[in-house]
Amino acid sequence: MSDQEPKYTQSQRMLVASVQMKGPYSGIGTAMGDLKAWIDTKGIEQTGYPFCLYYDNPTETQPDELRSEACIPVSKAFMGEGKYIMKEFKEALVAETRHQGDPKEFAKTYGPFLEGLLNSGYQIVGPAREYYMTISDVKGPGAGFLIQQPVSKK
Repeated sequence: MSDQEPKYTQSQRMLVASVQMKGPYSGIGTAMGDLKAWIDTKGIEQTGYPFCLYYDNPTETQPDELRSEACIPVSKAFMGEGKYIMKEFKEALVAETRHQGDPKEFAKTYGPFLEGLLNSGYQIVGPAREYYMTISDVKGPGAGFLIQQPVSKK
């Protein structure tokens, strides 16, 4: 569970290799592993911690309809191939928190975190980013070490 107030910071511009997924969030680890294998075969250098975007609330969306995206920061632009694409994330104001505890209990962090942002005069302007130390740590929401939520003042 989160024991910290959100920290507001400016995220940096970054290029990422990305692959989108539809289905249970538990499958995002496989998508991330496949993405890492693909960038390695293409000689694309990873430059930061892998992260995932989670677009849907799993308490409100059927597991087969959940949308997520595996992202790996990379050193330079590249041509996408099939389901693997390059994306650019612009600088953005983000709120940060950390989930501590069982990954299955991530809602105990996400719920109060998002509610606090909204009650503090912020609005959500994109999907949450959950960062992971390594590719093998990517197992779904709550397993990462850092949660960033893009926001703007209302």
